[in-house]
Amino acid sequence: MAKYLLSTIVLVLAGCMAAEAALVSWDEFLHAITSNGYPTPRRDQYNAFVHRLPTGSINNKVEAAMFLAQILWESGGLRYKRELICIKTGCPGVYDSSVGIPGKNYYGRGYIQLTHSYNYKAASLALYNDLRLIQNPEIVADNEDAAWATAFWFWKVNVHNRGGVKAHAFGDATRAINGMECTRNLPAAHSRFNIYRKVLQSFHIGQQPNEHGCYN
Repeated sequence: MAKYLLSTIVLVLAGCMAAEAALVSWDEFLHAITSNGYPTPRRDQYNAFVHRLPTGSINNKVEAAMFLAQILWESGGLRYKRELICIKTGCPGVYDSSVGIPGKNYYGRGYIQLTHSYNYKAASLALYNDLRLIQNPEIVADNEDAAWATAFWFWKVNVHNRGGVKAHAFGDATRAINGMECTRNLPAAHSRFNIYRKVLQSFHIGQQPNEHGCYN
């Protein structure tokens, strides 16, 4: 009996630890996406998201909300992991291939649209300590974990350490990801921010969303 009780306690504690380890719950993730008018996400998308949060150095829900809002806009609600205009042709000559392999194209893939061979190389070395993403860039779109991993890697390298982002200024994250929207396409920048509002609510975060850093 004592052995059975001990096993039960261990299982309960393991379940509690797993629940605590998830910064964002499935219900929060689900509502954040559907409340923005996007289709219901899959469980494997959620699992990869919560598993890869540390890859982006994200350890608080506000930054997780900022990240997810940006990704939802970039990927059309987690529906697109390939740059649509490049799917048929590969967009040869459009993006840098200086460290790539002949015959491979390094157009936008993954949830943050990783582009250029030098970014594929840097991400591959950082995430896997090899050149698999250079040798087979399709992995970024075809593998769910890689699609999230490269997005979080980009966030860690180019977004996370910005002063405005650390102060939870959503506009500064937009400027880091697609600065042209802040001057040439304000409706798109506003749309990103409106997504963020709903993600914050879905994550049960009461603070007022901070839009500074892009168009103001």
